Amino acid sequence: MMKKINILGQDISSKIAAGEVIERPVSVVKELVENSIDAGSKNIIVEIKKGGKESIRVIDDGEGISREDVKIAFERHATSKIYNIDDIFNINTLGFRGEALASIAAVSNISMITKTQKDSVGTLCKISGGVIEEFDDKPANNGCIIEVMDLFFNTPARLKFLSNDTHETSRITDLITRFAIGNIGISFRLINDGKELFYSAGNGDYREVIAKIYGVELARQAIPIEKAFESGKIRGYISKPNFNRGNRTGQTFFVNGRFVKDSGLTFCLERAFKTMIPVKRFPIAIIFIDIDNSQVDVNVHPSKMEIKFQNENQVHQTLFQVVSDSLKEHVLIPNETFDTPYINNPNRTDTQTQLKLNSDVLPKNEYYSNNNSKIYAEATATKEFIKESPIIDKQKYLNKNNHIDVKPRKETEIVKKSEGPKDISQKLKFQRIVGQLFNTYIVVEGKKQFYLIDQHAAHERILYEFYSNRYTKPLDSQSLIAPYVLHLSAQEMMLIENYKEDILKMGFDFSIFGNDSILVRTVPYIFNKPIDPITLRDIIDQINSNDYAEYPTKERLIISMSCHAAIKAGDILSPIEIQELIDQLKRTVGPYTCPHGRPTIIAMTLNELEKKFKRT
Repeated sequence: MMKKINILGQDISSKIAAGEVIERPVSVVKELVENSIDAGSKNIIVEIKKGGKESIRVIDDGEGISREDVKIAFERHATSKIYNIDDIFNINTLGFRGEALASIAAVSNISMITKTQKDSVGTLCKISGGVIEEFDDKPANNGCIIEVMDLFFNTPARLKFLSNDTHETSRITDLITRFAIGNIGISFRLINDGKELFYSAGNGDYREVIAKIYGVELARQAIPIEKAFESGKIRGYISKPNFNRGNRTGQTFFVNGRFVKDSGLTFCLERAFKTMIPVKRFPIAIIFIDIDNSQVDVNVHPSKMEIKFQNENQVHQTLFQVVSDSLKEHVLIPNETFDTPYINNPNRTDTQTQLKLNSDVLPKNEYYSNNNSKIYAEATATKEFIKESPIIDKQKYLNKNNHIDVKPRKETEIVKKSEGPKDISQKLKFQRIVGQLFNTYIVVEGKKQFYLIDQHAAHERILYEFYSNRYTKPLDSQSLIAPYVLHLSAQEMMLIENYKEDILKMGFDFSIFGNDSILVRTVPYIFNKPIDPITLRDIIDQINSNDYAEYPTKERLIISMSCHAAIKAGDILSPIEIQELIDQLKRTVGPYTCPHGRPTIIAMTLNELEKKFKRT
């Protein structure tokens, strides 16, 4: 009988093992950057091409690897971090498993140039598919340069499952910004296809890094937290409730300096914010948990992003308590102004309002440097950048409301009527509009039944089909009196630039201003009102969320725009607007659900109603 059990060869087993550690380009960046941090680097440069699929280059000025250790560094389970089993329960480094370099080398072409302070000359080592092809002396500075090329070239099946270049770059950008938050004493620079996406000075200022990633206002108003517990301490910064997002990308947790993902910590953070922020909105927080190494297990998963606390309840309770107490101690009333609306003329116009800003409208971009070859760039002082907020010239805002040039539109409309799908109004037979219930639901009488229409969900459906059918034609837009300054993270800036043409088709007009801001000049004009410029950030948040990962990019953009541009629950509608909303809903192909699958309309028959009143 032929035996069924075989021992896998080294070639196959190494690729299988590599798959546990290296899932996509961001995994490579994570492992290499963690090694650079462990090596005591003060400056780390990450250069990627084609989202990391073509090449990933990490340059650091750490302690480097001695010549005699270079070859063994690429062997599996070769590590300088632990020496015996007891060390596993007292890990002080980000890496320790000895799998990163071996796993990367197994599925790519990798080149390393490294030199220690003691060595007189550097060492070059080139490996292809796990096999050393070149090993020689090489002039080099102290530190390490590792370049990973043609990732997954020998495992094409894995290559097929990678996302497009933009989304792979987005993941890497998000990771680098989190590393910058967790290591404020290290300067990080990320370069994609020759363009700098992110730079942190590494001068030890938390608020500077927060400003760079989340904006100046949040950096100014971020609430510091700190509370000790039996085996450690929780510290960090949380946003005020008025700073929130449509997903959890603004939440970052570090345990002993290690970036982790933990659902328990997320739950406790959000529970402390409960009732303070809207449903399906999430706070921004940077949380550091410093705890005795013996009280936490980081050896749960090869990615080292999952952890286990020995006394989980104590950590969770402390986090909830410190966030809750800190929120109670601060005045959380948002600062509102009595400025007149920023809209001048509701009529559509193709002429952009001239930009009038004072000299201090935006801080100079003190982070950016064109000299990417110098790793020892001096950190730029940015204290004033955090202290002073951008100021837009508000001279036009000081007019009285009755001086605003507001002209009535010729006709009330949610969106322009289009030659869309065939009218299917026979499926929705309405006889009389009764009115609006709770400023959220429209009550309509039909033949021996009545309907409740969710005005937001209905308008979402209308806009979704409108955008889908007329995607190539511009919408009615409204120019702003003064451009709205929208601060974005490096990741958001990259997405804005990538989807610029699609966003313009939605009715927005904007221009890039520096590395972390855009100026919104024009917004869509829908249902007799302009869309709030801040909606653009919410749209980007939703595009980047995992909730719609299975949808194509354009579809995600359309769904997100439909949701954020639609009338909201609580909006008061006139009888004419209600009538038009219903008429346009009738003309849609799928009037029964919104793009998210929620019902737009429910019905109750007269017979059911009479049963409730015991009339039958």
